[in-house]
Amino acid sequence: MDGKNKTDRLTWDLVETNEVGSYNLFSVNINKSRSPRTGNVHEFQVLNSPDWVAVIALTRSNEVILVNQYRHGVSRLSLELPGGLVKPMQTPEQSAREELEEETGFLAPNFESLGWMYPLPAIFTNKFHVFFAENAEPKGTFNPDETEELETVMVPATQIRHYIKTGKINCGVMIAALAYGLDRLDALR
Repeated sequence: MDGKNKTDRLTWDLVETNEVGSYNLFSVNINKSRSPRTGNVHEFQVLNSPDWVAVIALTRSNEVILVNQYRHGVSRLSLELPGGLVKPMQTPEQSAREELEEETGFLAPNFESLGWMYPLPAIFTNKFHVFFAENAEPKGTFNPDETEELETVMVPATQIRHYIKTGKINCGVMIAALAYGLDRLDALR
């Protein structure tokens, strides 16, 4: 070896970054980075976005609370966990609690962080936080954003794997989020 450890041999050096666009949900940077192998500089598009949250919320009767909503990227309805962006000045948990209530009208007494992931590290800079909440009840205020049309869908916890396998749930990051809670959901059988 040439004195570099394995991580150093794989890590690109950022040479320059420029924001080329800023939108509601993200900004776009063009990063120029140097290859550790060739020394050549290449351009990469990077999307800067706030962190995201999703909640695996269970009712007392062991139903998972999902939302059905239109997704403009695919021009179709998508069955997903309640969730959204981490709002400025909020922790991921605070935003998760708020999103559950706003999107479904349900409240839950306790939220547990199951972990986080990078949703698409090739181009996005953010993290996706996943929470688990039990004993959710419809005691909150359903108040979706102006750009959201939502239907709350209750699915027995024992059916979540089936919903994924049959494509009823087909959003990749939601399937990844559900993977954090599948052991708990399976234990309800």
